[in-house]
Amino acid sequence: MEELEADVLVAGSGMAGLMAAARAQEAGARVVLVGGTAGASLRMAGFATALGDAPEDQPEALFNDMFLAGGFVNNPVLLAAIVERIGPETRFLQGLSVPFRMVDGKLARRQAAGVSWPRAVYSMDMVGAEARKLLLGRLKPSAKFVAGGFLVDLDVHDGAVCGGLVALQDGAAWVHVAAPAVVLASGGAGWLFQRTTNFPGTEGTGYALALEAGAELVDMEFVSFEPTVAVAPAAVAGMELPTMAFSEGVRLLNARGEEFLRTQPPPSKDVMSRAILREVREGRGTRSGAVYYDLSEMAPDDALSYSQIRRALKALNVDSRSARIEVQPTQHYLMGGIATDAGGATAVAGLYAAGEVAGGAHGAHRLATCGGTDAIALGAMAGEQAAHHARGKGLSWRAPRAASPELLLATMESQDIARLARIRLALEGGCGAVREAAGLQAAVAQLVAIHAEIRADGGLRSWIGRAVVVALAIARSAAARQESRGDHFRIDHPHRDDRRWLGNLRLRADADAAVRATYQGAGITARSTGAGATGSEA
Repeated sequence: MEELEADVLVAGSGMAGLMAAARAQEAGARVVLVGGTAGASLRMAGFATALGDAPEDQPEALFNDMFLAGGFVNNPVLLAAIVERIGPETRFLQGLSVPFRMVDGKLARRQAAGVSWPRAVYSMDMVGAEARKLLLGRLKPSAKFVAGGFLVDLDVHDGAVCGGLVALQDGAAWVHVAAPAVVLASGGAGWLFQRTTNFPGTEGTGYALALEAGAELVDMEFVSFEPTVAVAPAAVAGMELPTMAFSEGVRLLNARGEEFLRTQPPPSKDVMSRAILREVREGRGTRSGAVYYDLSEMAPDDALSYSQIRRALKALNVDSRSARIEVQPTQHYLMGGIATDAGGATAVAGLYAAGEVAGGAHGAHRLATCGGTDAIALGAMAGEQAAHHARGKGLSWRAPRAASPELLLATMESQDIARLARIRLALEGGCGAVREAAGLQAAVAQLVAIHAEIRADGGLRSWIGRAVVVALAIARSAAARQESRGDHFRIDHPHRDDRRWLGNLRLRADADAAVRATYQGAGITARSTGAGATGSEA
């Protein structure tokens, strides 16, 4: 097994991981970057920022948009730090020659779904893919990049992390990295759902690693669905179509050709998703169980300025005036994740988190383009904090490690593959864009049964054992929150209840190696009463 030493180990080579590695390196740290897949960053079309170019372009205005959309349960201190940092980091990326679109010498902006002002910077292709190449080029001369690797285990000694175990090529090779600071930027858990926009590699390992180390998760009930994922024609099935384009003329039509939702300005994605599902449920959807993403009233030049639309039109061999694509909501993002402070530090010494795996920034709903905002800004801050933590510490303890193939998806046996299918079925059935008590209780019961089976087999410390724990974190949180807020919509509790639920569900690993949720009232509330009282167990 190859042995490496570093000051900071960064797990994940999307925008959060790359920003963490870049800022840690600039702070003087020796960095090992583990990158299995770039994940969602490759499809980042743009991101919201605050550059001070107009009165509406201040950090406070971006904070207000995100806090309002998040149902006031975002971590306000963390969110404030992110919106202050995103402007300087945008300028940093511009200085690296990321080809942002410019108008009259300034960065061009677009208005995303649910956002009150055109905050998103963008390029004519994918900002995330272009920025990734430039950041990797900046890092490679001095940082060690372990391509194709996945962090599968953490070293923890005396309550602090001190490195981790990395698998390459589905376990054909292994690397052990000793480091006094680790940044988890490993993405979300979309592959625990039956249908997702996420790439393979987003199976929730980062959440499980944090729980095992002693950190907390927060807000796991809040799951975002991308409303405009193509399902037909077959040539474009699975493509994500941009919600930003609604501000330039795209419309949502039901099977009758009726525009059932006002999309100028575009509402937030949770509102779109529920409206689409309502049309389908009430019999006004297409045969595919979808609605139409209609481009007929969009100016052709505007349509071609979106790379996703260009690809779809090319695949269909049509122009925008005649394009009508069937779309439906698909799991996209987890707002919840590892609880951190305002700079990405967790409750475990030396452990940091950034990007989708980190929770708290978005609360109940992540606005369109604000995932990139979070990943870029918090990634930079986490990298800096990790470098400062590691400075002068050295390696006081080093764990002996051996290959651990049981931690890999690729080594699962047939019974565990069947269990994964059951996990996906439980989450899809109970924790979709519209929820109710019976479905949530059934999901929890199914996941508890799977957890018990794996425990009886002695396999909780395995890939499938971790997968069911993360799924339970989502389902138990969703079953506990008896209200509707942001992306958590319950038809049996259709209204927001600030008296009982203005706060957060935090989860820790329990004695049975599963999870238990505790409710904590938000800092902006004077008091909490009833079943949602501060500190009560959910």
